[in-house]
Amino acid sequence: MGVQNSCKHTTSETEAEEELYRLYAQILRLKAAGKTVNAYNGCEEDPGEPDGDVLAYFIEYIYVYHPKNRPDWLEAFYQVLCWQFTSFHEGVDVYYENFYGDSDRETICRTAKFLQENGYADIEEPYQKGIVLCDQTEQISLTKEIYEWLCEHTKEVWDFCVDILEKNRLSWPGITSKTAL
Repeated sequence: MGVQNSCKHTTSETEAEEELYRLYAQILRLKAAGKTVNAYNGCEEDPGEPDGDVLAYFIEYIYVYHPKNRPDWLEAFYQVLCWQFTSFHEGVDVYYENFYGDSDRETICRTAKFLQENGYADIEEPYQKGIVLCDQTEQISLTKEIYEWLCEHTKEVWDFCVDILEKNRLSWPGITSKTAL
């Protein structure tokens, strides 16, 4: 965790480190309990799970503390979380239409490439299918197929999240107390 000085002045960097530490602690508790969560509804098998919203909080954390120039792994993590959240909340097409301005075609293509090149082909295949939706918005059967895949493969997305967080826990930009995570 970050260290506060004697004047009790907390820098945003320290706040970011402390928040990241809390988020990782939640991930570790969920993993130890054998629970699976998603970015939209949390823990489906235990809706009262206090750590169930951790992936939604990761979306917010990345948006606030790392809004630009994210390393490839962090961008892919963010995009997959947004893909899952937006697809469950508003529909698959909203994500691929780049409604919120965070998921343009180039970013989606880079994310698909990262997933493929880093051993996440099980997620890359359905994720990249939606790229055509960037160009054609009337692909109802495709949006249904992607949505159904997301519903049926929550564990795969969860496993991706846990894996990428564990592999990159010492790679967060701007975090100085890396051993605390």
